[in-house]
Amino acid sequence: MMLWEMIKVIYREVHYRMLKENVTVSSNKKKFEDSLKWQANIKLGLGLQVLWMLIMGILLGISVALAPKDVKGIAFASLLPVPLIYSIYSTGLTASYLQSGRVFEPLKPLPIKNLNLLVSLAIFIEVLPALFLMLPSAFFLDDAIATVMGIAWVFVTLIMGHAIGLFIQVKFGGVHVGRGSIIRNLAKVFGLLFMVGIYLIVQLLVRFIEENIRMIAPLFRKYYIAFPMVASTVYDPLKSFMMLLAYGVPFGLLYLYSMRKLWESIEGVKVYGKAKTKYKLLTRMPSLALFEKDYKIIFRKTQLLGSFLAPVTMTIWFIYMAFKSGFPLLQGALLMLSIGMLSMVSLDASFKVDMEAFEVLRSLPITKRQYLKSKALTMAFLPLVLEVMMLVVVLIFKGKEAFYLTPYVFSPLLGAAIGVGYTSMKIREVEMPNFGVTDSLLLILLMAVPIALAGIILFFAGSPYVYLGLGVVYIVVALTVLWRV
Repeated sequence: MMLWEMIKVIYREVHYRMLKENVTVSSNKKKFEDSLKWQANIKLGLGLQVLWMLIMGILLGISVALAPKDVKGIAFASLLPVPLIYSIYSTGLTASYLQSGRVFEPLKPLPIKNLNLLVSLAIFIEVLPALFLMLPSAFFLDDAIATVMGIAWVFVTLIMGHAIGLFIQVKFGGVHVGRGSIIRNLAKVFGLLFMVGIYLIVQLLVRFIEENIRMIAPLFRKYYIAFPMVASTVYDPLKSFMMLLAYGVPFGLLYLYSMRKLWESIEGVKVYGKAKTKYKLLTRMPSLALFEKDYKIIFRKTQLLGSFLAPVTMTIWFIYMAFKSGFPLLQGALLMLSIGMLSMVSLDASFKVDMEAFEVLRSLPITKRQYLKSKALTMAFLPLVLEVMMLVVVLIFKGKEAFYLTPYVFSPLLGAAIGVGYTSMKIREVEMPNFGVTDSLLLILLMAVPIALAGIILFFAGSPYVYLGLGVVYIVVALTVLWRV
């Protein structure tokens, strides 16, 4: 009972730290307190996660339910990478907050015999909802013993992911400088996109299994010892049990090793990589220097990074549908323009990046125009990277026809320009803007106007040159607004 109470306190503290790092929430006292009420409540927080996982699990289990009897086990096994990746990422994310937030400082003086176990359980509680992601699939196996073995395989998969996540934290958790920090940032982006895009991933995985189950079945039967193929043995209880031991024992030992070393990892922050001791003090334009500073902060804070990935995460399904239908000009142009206009979603967050050291920023010799231009670059950068990647893929597969969409790559500049143009009317100098409900409604309207206008023009005038011309006009408007801001 005492252990459960301590886990509840740790859970609340971890989620408190997460909310504190989310500048879009922590800057608003009422929003922060409301979010804390349900996110930091372990029963409510886990209950909502379990409900969400069950809904996803039913979608995920469709491929198992519809599969013929002789390949149901293969369909089930092919789904296990999803909870494995979830377990690894969730373990790493929670462990990093435990380390950076110094959550266990108050517990040091207490006579707790096994603090490592407490740390591990506090982390594993975040992973456990993923069990419910696979429960429907296990029940769709239509055999009581196979269902029990399936649930056992899901649990072992979560332990595997948890052990791997703890091992990564033990060996590599800490401060990374140089190339290591770049790799870690890219991994953080991948993890966030995976978590946000889990619905799309589930849909694609289900569809792939339904369409290719007969093709992948021989591969699973041939390499049944390898993971996740090994879980296809659920209809052979003895073989499946032996394979469970073969995987459970080594990963269990890895878990025990990592758990023993975990407190050392959290207690003392390690520094990996090498930073240059010799360097030149480079001079940059103030706007570019502030933009660079913003992204150094953004990549250090996972919750903040999520705000700037919003144009990607909010359109990921539409990107998939556009590519599935061959990326036609009208759909492609409106999609790229929509992604660009969604850069305005991060308007408030781009200013909140400076919240902790705003007085230092105000003491610098920068003008309001330079400050606003830097925020426009901050807002537009990640959507612009996405647009470039999309255009490259479309150019490869569609050739010169995609050339007419080239100007829309720069549509994030239009969204950012409108956002900072509106902000310039609210502030007189380098200061923190305060956006209310009315401002949000006006910004949504301003976001929708270019998309609606483009839709009307391109629908009635479908010439490729109209697409090209309208894109160029939008670029000119964006640059003009940024110039005059």
